[in-house]
Amino acid sequence: MILIADRQKAVRLPSAKIRRLAKAVLDGEGAGDRSVSLAFVDNERIRDVNRRFLKHDFATDVISFLLEDEIDRVFGELVISTEYAAGEAKRRGIPVEEEVLRYVAHGLLHLLGYDDVTPARKRAMWRRQEAYLRRLRGR
Repeated sequence: MILIADRQKAVRLPSAKIRRLAKAVLDGEGAGDRSVSLAFVDNERIRDVNRRFLKHDFATDVISFLLEDEIDRVFGELVISTEYAAGEAKRRGIPVEEEVLRYVAHGLLHLLGYDDVTPARKRAMWRRQEAYLRRLRGR
């Protein structure tokens, strides 16, 4: 199950695409039986979450929380700033929807054990997330 909470006003969420992408990532990584919660927020809210849980006092793109609730099969939650995505999309000259979807794939891969702490791992994770995005676009 893919649960979506929309707590922002910056971007009209492509909910159907978000669900398809999340399902593709979960299925592709062997976690298709798990549920995930996706909270879309603004920079102020993600900064608060970042400060409270990670002790970082700044807005960011996506924060992943691994929950591992075996009873309900919920394994994690993503908090995604659409305001941050809008700024990045403008800077990079891409559609904001693409950037939001990128954060969904990236955050899910973090929940599934991928990390980007070294250049090699970052490249591997980036390749994986971009492959899921290409599949969503039908390429």
